[in-house]
Amino acid sequence: MKDEFVEDAKHDLERVSVKSDGESVPLTKREIQGWLAYAAAAEPYSVVCISALAPIVLESLASGYGYQSADKSLPCNTHESDYKCEVKVGGLWLDTASFSLYCISVSVFLQAFIFISMGALADHGTRRKTFLLAFSFIGSISTILFAAVVKESLYWLAGVLVIISNVAFGASWVLYYAFIPTMARDHPTVLEVRKNVKAGTDTPADYQFALDRIANSLSSHSMAVGYGAGVALLIIAAGIALAMNQSNYSLQLGMALTGLWWFGITFFVWKFMPAQPGEPLAKKTNLFFYSWKRLGKTIARAKSLSETFKYLISWFILSDGSSTIISLATFMGKKKFLLSNTLLMVGAILVPLSALIGTYMWLFIQRRLNLTSKQTLLAISFAFALVPIYVLIGFSEVFGLVYKVEIWPTLIYFGLMLGAFQSFSRVLYASLIPRNKEAEFFSLYGITDKSSSWLGPLITGAIIENNDTRWGFVFPLVMMVIPLFIIWWVDVEKGIDDADKFSVEHTDAKDGM
Repeated sequence: MKDEFVEDAKHDLERVSVKSDGESVPLTKREIQGWLAYAAAAEPYSVVCISALAPIVLESLASGYGYQSADKSLPCNTHESDYKCEVKVGGLWLDTASFSLYCISVSVFLQAFIFISMGALADHGTRRKTFLLAFSFIGSISTILFAAVVKESLYWLAGVLVIISNVAFGASWVLYYAFIPTMARDHPTVLEVRKNVKAGTDTPADYQFALDRIANSLSSHSMAVGYGAGVALLIIAAGIALAMNQSNYSLQLGMALTGLWWFGITFFVWKFMPAQPGEPLAKKTNLFFYSWKRLGKTIARAKSLSETFKYLISWFILSDGSSTIISLATFMGKKKFLLSNTLLMVGAILVPLSALIGTYMWLFIQRRLNLTSKQTLLAISFAFALVPIYVLIGFSEVFGLVYKVEIWPTLIYFGLMLGAFQSFSRVLYASLIPRNKEAEFFSLYGITDKSSSWLGPLITGAIIENNDTRWGFVFPLVMMVIPLFIIWWVDVEKGIDDADKFSVEHTDAKDGM
């Protein structure tokens, strides 16, 4: 195996030398499969662990070692309905229901630090692939270790493992996104059109059209592959839980299995995914501060990339609106409809399964109607905004998540938008970022996505504090509608031209880096 990885390293170095001569190496089918494989490896962590099992596991472990809020001399009684318990973390008493939220919040804060520290650095040499593999192994191993949390007194270890694994997952996912524009540019179909443009048989518009189509195809396939693997592992995890009488440890084994899957597939990624190398980093560069300095210079020149940052603002709002819908829907399912854990698991499977189907459905619609990424994203976002409208119609008590039977078609509709929404949003953004700065700009995309996650819960929590939960859907409705106008306002052609100009005018050498 060692000899095989030496050969892979030589192949990556060959790509570096060819890139430095200004020519692109056409991607092979196996290299594309190697890139897609990482979606199959890592996305199940998001579907199975973060979205479904981790909050339950952390709350159960904390409650098992916690005490009643009313009388801290009494152990927590989890058999009571609406039990209120607290667990001591250091010198603080925390609500056991909030323990997982604090862990996720800490991981999001650390993600922002990691994203910035590695972003611009990953654009040089073969670091993008190297960093992705490193974070993949860190994330998968820390997820596997959930099988070692055999005592409730180790609830703190479970929290640490969630923090580490989520930081590693987020960092690797940002790096994975950064491959989309480079993979699209090196795709054989795009290279053929570029050759035709040089020969005068195709136009630059034909090249941009082909680039957009290939980028959407790669993004959609990766999204579908990831959701497919996530659904499969979630079903297996549900089977393990049922076989072990839905014990908390059975859920931990489901998470550990997901980590083992992530770990194993990463070796395939290591062998076959292309490095897509960037320019070599200047000697004597301070590796820790480089990305921070590079990002500072980029933000200082934000006016030069007005369309790119305009889109980032819209994504900040959009991502918060969509994530808030998910949180509120889960809360309604538990509080209003009193769904059992089994039915919640069914819902957790139904959404990503629908997302898989929706990804290809919207890709078909785009090609059938000859739409651009911007037009398709606007259509999906508008359709997405109908979800909170439908829930608010429920005030009529006629329909609109008034009856339990409405949950399932609503979840399916939501899923049909979710995967395509994420896929087309990252492809549109990829077209607006400067060449050779893909990881730097996708680190901003990741921070924008994660940093908005606190706003929705904060505002909707205040809204529904003493009101019907439905009123909380007013906020995501507003957050889904406002970005429609901002995205409509984004001039994609100008954004592409500005990005191309920025990549030429702001190299490390010209910026004194």
